[in-house]
Amino acid sequence: CTSADVLPPCVVLLVPLPPTPRRVAFACAMSSSSAVADSAGMTTGTNLSFSASCSQAWESAGVSMSDPLVQQQALEGATLRAAAAFVAYPIDVLKTQVQAGHPRYCNLRAAPKIVADYKMSIFRGYPGVGANSFLMGALMFGGYRFFDNFWRLQGISDYWRPALAGASIGGLCGLAATPLEQVKTVMALQESWLKEGKIKERIFKSVPHGAMSGGLRLQLYAAVPLMCRTALFDSQLFFYNSRLREYLAKEGHNYSENTRLFLGTFGFMLAGLLGATINYPFDLIKGRMMGEAYMATQGQVPKSTMFGTFARVVRDNGLTGLFRGLPTRSALHALVWCVVGVGREACERSGIRDGAKARSAAKGHDQKLSA
Repeated sequence: CTSADVLPPCVVLLVPLPPTPRRVAFACAMSSSSAVADSAGMTTGTNLSFSASCSQAWESAGVSMSDPLVQQQALEGATLRAAAAFVAYPIDVLKTQVQAGHPRYCNLRAAPKIVADYKMSIFRGYPGVGANSFLMGALMFGGYRFFDNFWRLQGISDYWRPALAGASIGGLCGLAATPLEQVKTVMALQESWLKEGKIKERIFKSVPHGAMSGGLRLQLYAAVPLMCRTALFDSQLFFYNSRLREYLAKEGHNYSENTRLFLGTFGFMLAGLLGATINYPFDLIKGRMMGEAYMATQGQVPKSTMFGTFARVVRDNGLTGLFRGLPTRSALHALVWCVVGVGREACERSGIRDGAKARSAAKGHDQKLSA
């Protein structure tokens, strides 16, 4: 489980920008094109160039990121992701072994075995996940807002834009997460390799050691399947969550506070589980490639590609082989999403955000929860 997979919903603030001549002209163009689109029953984009769209999108995102409430929730999100990843990390290590095909650690029932065998060594690779949590938090902090604004300028409707923006930032997050995820995978597997005599000493003594000595050939060996996985996951997650929030905003008054808490927390968790199930074949291929990456880059086994690994799994185990280890990943995500979801609600109910909300309101920002 990478930190890119544990993303609490973003807060998108609709912040009025100063009326410079360029923005006035842009607003006029948007009003005109919107009128045409409404009469035609379709959404159209603007005539802005790619560079102008990027500039406008980043400018809007920059103002949003300066808001105290956005900053508060970004810090909360990164902290909750790191805490959830720590709680679930033994299951994450087990998932890595299941995907690598280890005969002893072959399913979710092997969790007590791996904890007993690894003891505290099971947490050796956690700092990589913790660091990735804050790295992904920083990327999501501005990245989602940038892509949301960018695709808005291209005329993408409010309904589909969370999915497209989520896929865009998810792919970038997957690439950025790959090096530390690879280090974490080697550190998860090397404990069993030591016991089985496949290696004489630990390959990476710590996450910083792996990050500095691993080399880009090893660290980016499985970048493509991880980028595909995170892009698909974040696309679904932001889309599902935006639909859930729309429903609660419209119908929430019909439910009790406890029911809204249940729907908000467990609906969020179920959205993550559904997304994790659909993209699991990419997670399996990522796990297989990261499991062989060290041996492959050392010339001990043949190198493989994402499509070659897909073909090999299907040839050896059929299509069902693409879902080997799914229960382990589902348990991992259920635990992660429970921690993140409950943590979000605790932050909201404890008053931690009150100061940030007051500072945001003082700036005259209009708060609208989206995605």
